[in-house]
Amino acid sequence: MQQNVVKSESLLGVVVGRESEEMCLLARLFNGFANSTRLSILLLLTQRGEMKVGELVRELEAPQPRVSDHLRCLSSCGYVQVRREGRNAYYSVSDERVMTILGLGEELLRDNQDRLMACETIKQDC
Repeated sequence: MQQNVVKSESLLGVVVGRESEEMCLLARLFNGFANSTRLSILLLLTQRGEMKVGELVRELEAPQPRVSDHLRCLSSCGYVQVRREGRNAYYSVSDERVMTILGLGEELLRDNQDRLMACETIKQDC
């Protein structure tokens, strides 16, 4: 019995290889999502729109320095943007495609939850 094989024309231009610059950048792109605090921040911003650091700290019940560090990471990766108004900084998702990736991740999780929970190869961060 033949399995369904999925191919993508959009990724055919990426140079495959552990040491290729494009592959390393693609891995870095996904690493930006590979932390439960960063994912929580992105999901909150997706659900609620613009939020201040203090609001995220309260919602996540995480120390302010940790939330700020993750916001800096997400901002430098281009996943969130910051708008300053006086002493306040307001964060929001900077690109609709971030929301698309989160939505696709949610679909994959829903379809593969049992397999992911049983997987011992991928490190669990929470």
